[in-house]
Amino acid sequence: MQITAISMPTWGLTMEEGTLVEWLVPEGTRVVPGMELAEIETTKVTNMLEAQEAGVLRRHVIAQGETRACGTLIGILADETVPDAEVDAFIARFAESAAGEAALAQVPEPRQLDLPDGRRLRYLRVGEGGTAALLIHGLGGDLDAWQMIQARLAADRAVYAIDLPGHGESTKEIRSGDLAELAETVVQAMDALGLERAHLVGHSLGAGTALQLALAHPSRVASLALIAPVGLAEGIDPTFPAEFLAATKTRDLQRCLGRLFADPSMVGREFAERVARNKRLDGAEAALSKIVAACFPDGRQRSVLLPAFAAWVADNPTIPVAVVWGQEDAIVSPDPLGQLPASVAAYLIPSAGHMPQLEAAKEVNAILCEHVGAAA
Repeated sequence: MQITAISMPTWGLTMEEGTLVEWLVPEGTRVVPGMELAEIETTKVTNMLEAQEAGVLRRHVIAQGETRACGTLIGILADETVPDAEVDAFIARFAESAAGEAALAQVPEPRQLDLPDGRRLRYLRVGEGGTAALLIHGLGGDLDAWQMIQARLAADRAVYAIDLPGHGESTKEIRSGDLAELAETVVQAMDALGLERAHLVGHSLGAGTALQLALAHPSRVASLALIAPVGLAEGIDPTFPAEFLAATKTRDLQRCLGRLFADPSMVGREFAERVARNKRLDGAEAALSKIVAACFPDGRQRSVLLPAFAAWVADNPTIPVAVVWGQEDAIVSPDPLGQLPASVAAYLIPSAGHMPQLEAAKEVNAILCEHVGAAA
């Protein structure tokens, strides 16, 4: 008689715990793989926990509002024929073994990287071997934006996620704040990390940075993947950058960040509080304001790189390029997908907004793994 544990998921390398927002299935319900069992809130996003196996949900081990470490038992699946005493014994054994495993677990820690000009960037490395991948987040984000992507990509290569200047725990020293400066800073980071070439994966502002880097230094690029990229057209929601800069209260920031998702409820209070803490760091507000002024003046995108990008693709036919967009993106319209060169792999993900790497992580992981793997 099989008993299956339901544990607090680990959605990313830096996720340490989650909060049960709500059980979606009552005890005694027979479930099938893929059925949504519970809503879980993390510091980055609120997401649904799906059943991996069939069975009867016999026990809610934790209640709504409780926070537990990743890997902790939160529920039990078992057939009706399994006695309650066996379920109780399984819960006790699981708790004992999980305590030992937790003591041995090693979570990778971000590090600081010194650049030649004296500035410092925070980065997180996972994996070994292969041609490395470099992940570049969007405006107001940090390396945790890749928490659902980095581990999967690192199965057969080293994968680095960085905090751009002005973001997270990286330097707040910004000069012009434009894509060219951000791209050259990433090149400096690659040099300091010993990366002659890398698979570049960028989101939004980070995608624009990756694109600018590729245009200026094609020899440094093994492949290019742009997710909801800026830099291809002038269009952008003209109110979002200013609203993001102005939001200081967690409630206002949560509402603002909700606009990045097709489902705004994915932005929990913890997510908003984390972004608010980053914005309150010394120098962060001035740095972000300078980047917004340089990249999005007068509610538009300053850099329109689509013609240069099309020429670059033609000049570099051996470098695989993919562009991924959420169909419901309300911040940067996916219209440029129809104007890309035919050799660019274009993906439009339904029911996802400006953050498909969080909102549709399974689909984006599959796309990126195939894209990077084909270029290896």
